[in-house]
Amino acid sequence: MKYLLYAFVMVLPAIGLAQNRTVSGKVTSAEDGSALPGVNVLLKGTTEGTVTDSDGNFSIEVKGPAGTLVFSFIGLKTAEVELGNQVYVDLKMQTDINQLTEVIITGAGERDKNSYTGSITAVGADKIENRPVATVDQVLQGSVPGLQLSASSGTPGSVQNIRIRGRSSITAGNEPLYVIDGIPVYTGENDVSTSTSGLSVLSSLNPNDIESMSVLKDATATAIYGARGANGVIIITTKKGKAGKPLVSFSAQTGFVSRAVEGPKMLNAAQRDELYYESLVNAGYASSIDEAKTEYPSSWDGVTDTNWGDVLTNDDAKTASYDISVRGGNDRSNYYSSVGYFKQDGVNVGSNYKRITGKFNVTTALGKKISLENATTGAYSLQNGQLEGAAYFGNSELGKLFLSPWDKAYNDDGTINTDLSSSVFNPLYIAANDINRKRQVRAMNNTVLKFDITDRLRFTSSLGIDYIVTDELYYDNRIHGDGVDVDDDGNDGASYAYMNRNFNWVWKNMLDYSIEIGSQSKLAFKAIYEAQKNKYYTIGTGGIAIAADGLYYPSSVATPDFASGYENDWAINSITGMVNYAFSDRIFVDATLRGEGNSRFAPGNRWGTFYSLGASWVLSREVFLSGISWLNLAKLRGSYGRTGNAAIDLNEYQSFLTYDGSYGGSAAVYPDQLGNDQLSWEKSNSWNLGVDAELFGRITATVEYFNRTSYDLLLDVPLSRTTGFTSQYQNVGEMVNKGIEASINVDVIKTQSFKWTVGGNITSLNNEVTKLPKTSDGDEIGIVGTTQIVTEGEAAYTWNLKTWAGVDPTTGAPLWYVNGHSGETTSTYSKATAVTQNASALATLYGAVNTYVEYKGIYLSGSLYFSGGNKVYDQWAGYTQSDGRYTFTYNAYARQYDRWQQAGDISENPKNVYGNTSNSNAASTRRLYDGDFMRLRDVTIGYNFPKSLISAFKLSNLGIYVRGTNLWTHVSDSNLEFDPEVKPDGELDLTAPPLKSVVLGIKLDF
Repeated sequence: MKYLLYAFVMVLPAIGLAQNRTVSGKVTSAEDGSALPGVNVLLKGTTEGTVTDSDGNFSIEVKGPAGTLVFSFIGLKTAEVELGNQVYVDLKMQTDINQLTEVIITGAGERDKNSYTGSITAVGADKIENRPVATVDQVLQGSVPGLQLSASSGTPGSVQNIRIRGRSSITAGNEPLYVIDGIPVYTGENDVSTSTSGLSVLSSLNPNDIESMSVLKDATATAIYGARGANGVIIITTKKGKAGKPLVSFSAQTGFVSRAVEGPKMLNAAQRDELYYESLVNAGYASSIDEAKTEYPSSWDGVTDTNWGDVLTNDDAKTASYDISVRGGNDRSNYYSSVGYFKQDGVNVGSNYKRITGKFNVTTALGKKISLENATTGAYSLQNGQLEGAAYFGNSELGKLFLSPWDKAYNDDGTINTDLSSSVFNPLYIAANDINRKRQVRAMNNTVLKFDITDRLRFTSSLGIDYIVTDELYYDNRIHGDGVDVDDDGNDGASYAYMNRNFNWVWKNMLDYSIEIGSQSKLAFKAIYEAQKNKYYTIGTGGIAIAADGLYYPSSVATPDFASGYENDWAINSITGMVNYAFSDRIFVDATLRGEGNSRFAPGNRWGTFYSLGASWVLSREVFLSGISWLNLAKLRGSYGRTGNAAIDLNEYQSFLTYDGSYGGSAAVYPDQLGNDQLSWEKSNSWNLGVDAELFGRITATVEYFNRTSYDLLLDVPLSRTTGFTSQYQNVGEMVNKGIEASINVDVIKTQSFKWTVGGNITSLNNEVTKLPKTSDGDEIGIVGTTQIVTEGEAAYTWNLKTWAGVDPTTGAPLWYVNGHSGETTSTYSKATAVTQNASALATLYGAVNTYVEYKGIYLSGSLYFSGGNKVYDQWAGYTQSDGRYTFTYNAYARQYDRWQQAGDISENPKNVYGNTSNSNAASTRRLYDGDFMRLRDVTIGYNFPKSLISAFKLSNLGIYVRGTNLWTHVSDSNLEFDPEVKPDGELDLTAPPLKSVVLGIKLDF
């Protein structure tokens, strides 16, 4: 007996070991046999689980002799497989047409796209990751219909300007709201200087940490954010953990950057010398070229021919990034953590950008009814910028245009030449010896507590904070540049420093209640209270006269001449109610009502009421269409709503006194701002009508019509001078934006080994000012600038210029049309009348075409962006296309060589005259260009190694790629030599241009 017992004891562990086994397998699509990555695999009744890798493979430890595996994935039917004695599972998962085809992120959480009534476009991680850009919003260009993007500068880290469905305001803000992990965050810049490269706070985000970006466009989608969402909302959702064993991911890329468009060619030394002597003869200073050379010799040595465009370009500009992350979890908790490093040089000497980021997201169940989520982001950014945006004499972009080719960049001994023939400084010396530095630290945290009070009632509370600290240092050296004789009294060197802090917090509390009425109707209610406060503080100091080199900070200046410090804040309180109704999963209604108070307005006008109503009908789920096998989805939707815009300067409603006056030698106080306690919200009424369709299981398409009427717009209204003021802000204007968006995506070929997808989107946009205030005499009160006008019946800030008529072939004099665009001409500038040019800076047609091809792991993707219908204006051509007026103080465009020389000449430019006084270089359509262009925005070719080759190295995924950004640009106007992608004001400015990049990258998971 004891021997039997002994045998049983010895065998028992073996039985236990036999019951523990590893089950592996592969999950594929039943539709086309392709591998399905990211499928959740869970051992039923336990917390043990994993997810399939990029090839659809999985492996899981199973305890016990049997068990059931549960496979689930959004859009697919959940499958259960009883294991029995199986150790390998080959599962083909079926599409669930009744399930959500796509989950979208809205302001109220996740929604089934087929049931949603609003207008949202989502951009997934596959279009965001591993893009060589310093600010993540750059990836949206061409990916979202209705969205236009342009950079304020090409300097890495600079602000990107985004417009969603046009402009909603004439004088207030037009930028969208950004929401990161549920926090409506501070955007734009957190710095003081306007003379150097701006540093976008969005540059603190690592694109590889982002799961998706959702662009909310109509009233239904943005209503939950109230007035903050008047210009659209961009929701950025970062990555979270997933159930299964830890997945470690690493990616790296390195490459080169350059100018996307080279820019204008300038006169070379010989051409400038020829034009110089010719201009003297034409001006009457000499009777012949030989006489001009004798009497007025140029400073050219006959040898030097400096191409300043080449000299000031950073030929070795590089970009690189390195990221590592880990994610994992089980059915109760999950986590995602990452660290990233990014570096990018600017195309101009001395400019660069660096960023270090850290990310940690965790979600955990504290019990059956309570869960906690926390998302934390930390980032450090450093930007060494440049003077730009205006005619700063140390600006590299100005130097490329203005510096003389007769001047050497370097002396014969190799030192930088500072003895130039013009007042423009040598940017090489400025880049090497001045400091234009911005450093930024940003910390964001959002904590969310969810409590399921009952099966139908949930309470959610979230607290988000966004803290940004930016320090700035600007140092002008004592030897060459702006720091020389800075006060016209012999003092050299200057240093100024600033410290800026911005703290933003948002506290949101929500109650969600859902109920079913009968078998077909579902109702969901949401009540939200939200409070937000933003506080900004800045302090700065500086001065002039620095005793020695190497003393960079204001503490070393002998003469402090600047000290400043102030703080401001604003706050929002709101109560929102939302109702969602669904009937038989076919008809859906969403309604929102929001009351919002904003401290930017006077106490009596701080509260506004905004609302939206949206409805959709999924026709394809109706019985009368159920027999059409090729129609997978047909959906009609529409929405209407009213939103507000509070993006105005602080304290505009208040009257101010200024205390820096003097009278009779004593301090004095005087009125500075006439407030308006009736100042209130700008408002918009928005329509949106849309059709969504899916055909043959391969084609998805959307067409939308939008119409937004903005009214009570803020404009500066003239006042009687008896008030002591010339004007006052009032709510008086009206404007309309309307247009059509369309997008399509086609799976041309979709097999297990070969995939080919083609898609695209297009937007047409019409902007029109429909109402402006009138004077007592009935005259329109608009905005008339040097080059643009705001007037009824035209787009906001339509170009308003005298129309260039060319060159008189008999005399070589400049010509303008006297009235309008044709007819009588004149060579006297003052006799021509400025007229609207039927175009503004806002593009009226834009979109993109994209494709993706993959064959056995090799893939190619490309995106071509196009934009047009707008015009851009060269505001500095008054100097560089002056026909002799400034040509020999500064340099000129090489196009100036095509000039009138004798009677009968048909030329681009008028007669070249030294000190030209004909006003040929004055503001006119001569400097206005068509802004139409096409750009090869992104091209990627790569290879994903098969698992059979990499499994021996314990890798679950390995891919390599080469990616090009902005590789090719076609500009329709042959005379426009600058990059056509300019700021929203449409003016070609002296800023760094957009970048072209080529990078080599690798990504792997293990």
